[in-house]
Amino acid sequence: MKKTFIIAALLLAATTLKAQQEDTYNESVVVKGSYRPVIEQREKLNFPAVISDSLGRMEHDFHYGITPVRLRSVYEPTRIKAARIIGEPATRLYNNYLRLGFGNYWTPLADLYWSSTRDKKKTYGVSLNHLSSWDRLPDYGPNHFGNTAVTLFGKYIFAEKLQLSTDLSYEHDHNLYYGFTDDTLLAVLGRVRDSVKLDEYRAGYNLVTWNIGFKNMELDVNKFGYDANIRLSDLWATWGQNELNLNLSGDVHYGFPLLREYKGVAYLHAEWDGYTHSVSPDGTMPLGYVPAPTTDTVRGYRNLVKVNPYVDFFFSGLQIHSGFTVGWDGFTQPDIAKVHFFPDLVVSKKLFNDNIALSLAITGGMEAVNWNTLRQVNPYIAPNADQRTTKHYDFLFNARWTLSRKLEANAEVGYRFLQDDLTFTLDEDYGLHNVYRPLYFNDDRLTLGGTIAFVNDEMLTLRVGGHYYHNYNIVRDEPLFVTEIIERMPYRPDWDALVSAKVNYRDKWLFYLEGSLLGQMLGDDEELLPMRYGIAAEVEYRHNRALSFFLRMDNLAFQRYYWSNYPSQRGLFLVGLTYTLPTK
Repeated sequence: MKKTFIIAALLLAATTLKAQQEDTYNESVVVKGSYRPVIEQREKLNFPAVISDSLGRMEHDFHYGITPVRLRSVYEPTRIKAARIIGEPATRLYNNYLRLGFGNYWTPLADLYWSSTRDKKKTYGVSLNHLSSWDRLPDYGPNHFGNTAVTLFGKYIFAEKLQLSTDLSYEHDHNLYYGFTDDTLLAVLGRVRDSVKLDEYRAGYNLVTWNIGFKNMELDVNKFGYDANIRLSDLWATWGQNELNLNLSGDVHYGFPLLREYKGVAYLHAEWDGYTHSVSPDGTMPLGYVPAPTTDTVRGYRNLVKVNPYVDFFFSGLQIHSGFTVGWDGFTQPDIAKVHFFPDLVVSKKLFNDNIALSLAITGGMEAVNWNTLRQVNPYIAPNADQRTTKHYDFLFNARWTLSRKLEANAEVGYRFLQDDLTFTLDEDYGLHNVYRPLYFNDDRLTLGGTIAFVNDEMLTLRVGGHYYHNYNIVRDEPLFVTEIIERMPYRPDWDALVSAKVNYRDKWLFYLEGSLLGQMLGDDEELLPMRYGIAAEVEYRHNRALSFFLRMDNLAFQRYYWSNYPSQRGLFLVGLTYTLPTK
């Protein structure tokens, strides 16, 4: 009987072992390693949900026999009481700003800003700015200037996707053509300073601008986005100049998926710039004008048209901007309009967790040098100055290196081909040599530059940077002059450098210091202007969130620069306060 039980047990064990070998797939893999949680940085993707059936066939037929075993923990956590959530009160807003100051050379300063408070649909407000000076310079008499501007602005959002914005501004600027001494005035015109009225060499400009913009904020793929803008401006100035400008611009963009993981956006941008220029002199011109003044009215019409289709691709750490620009130039010579083509390619790549960013650009474009642009670049420009379109083809390489969380370096190399590049020279029609006219060149320009920035939270910010410039193939080509090749362009420095530091001490004391250097450059009459350097500083004490006091200092190096025959004010000091009225 005992032998019978032993034989039966062996047969049963053999049968069970055979069944396990035939009916189960017994394989176990153990993987050991350290777990490192990493969240990869990716571009935001907007793709519609897609249901994908990925049912496949398994090579082995797995059968799992699970025997659940309950494990009891020796630790029993205490129960957490339910927390009551209390709505946080809205923070106090500061939607207004007033700054008042006064300095030497009789220099008043006033800035006012006010806007509406929280609102998801609308924003509106007003800003007012004023800065002027009413003093004199030894041997040069009064050197008054003033800038005043007021702007009304507003924005409204419809259905959370359509935005309408507008702003209306008025600006008044005035300055004196004071670039002559008492001796020059007596030698050229036989007059003394007391016999000259300020209106004889005072230039005033008035500018009214109205902007209207409309756009939808649709950025998802497979949907169209668009915006349209209208800008109407009117500039009228002393001695009968008037410039009326109408600018119409807009674009359409469409987002589309790319390889199911990335995104592309196609754009079409178009812009038309139309100008009406007129000069209606009343027989007077700035002091020292040699030719006989005229009262004939001159009127002209100029136009610029630009069309720019391009596509943006967003890959993992790689961005590609590819397109071109077609420009129709009816501004330089309205009677002989010309068509120009410009490349529009930018490739950017981020490496090593975004610590290094490289960018290569091959671009181009054209901009109108109108009267409003000329008077902002050079306030001593002659009335009815020559206007042209500056055209440029640019090759640029930029590299950014983030050395640490606090230190970053940037370097760039650029090469530009320019047509009708703008600079200035003294106008021979003015005997006092105090009025400039524009000068245009065709040239090639090499630029090497870089900056290093150190930011320690909000307490300390240091920046050091500079550029080196070299111009090649400089050709002066004007209708009334023979084509001339020169070695150096006037009023173009060889290099520049800037050093700045900001210190925020416990959000109570704010300090700012800036030093700038400007290399040698060619002035008028082949005069080589020496290197210029400037020092500016500002100190602000914040009494509380609403009230602060400041001291601004400029031209602490007491330099006389920038334009020939125009010495500047030395050692500017301005003290003032800022005040903000808290609102609910």
